[in-house]
Amino acid sequence: MKIKKILLLISLIMVVAFVYGQNTATLTISISNIELNGSKIFVGLYDNKNDFKLKSGAVDSVILIPDSENIEVSLKNIPSGRYAVAIFQDINSNNKLDMREFKIPIEPIGISNYSVNNSFLLPIFNKAQFSVERDTLVFISLISRK
Repeated sequence: MKIKKILLLISLIMVVAFVYGQNTATLTISISNIELNGSKIFVGLYDNKNDFKLKSGAVDSVILIPDSENIEVSLKNIPSGRYAVAIFQDINSNNKLDMREFKIPIEPIGISNYSVNNSFLLPIFNKAQFSVERDTLVFISLISRK
């Protein structure tokens, strides 16, 4: 019985050492062009194209009500890797991104590495992705299609 306890303790120590030994960083997302109307901002961090395409399965997410047109959101302990960020502002407070025909968003959206110039292109993980190896700052301006 003692040997089982010792082996379990050693295994636990190895798992903890592996988890804490991974290189992690803080990802700060600077969000601009926010409409100040008391509505929520949904921020999702994705690490693969399938979850990004479905907008489900974010590896980290934040929901907040901004008090300024420009804010910063920090996600801590993000393992090194390739990520993409998708943001939307829920203007009508129904907790989802509303779309019109052809899946064109009605509410303000922001995608990493996308700007007003390419806002009519469908967001693709490979285009939106960026690398996190150390503390990283990403700038995203919300785009509104009123």
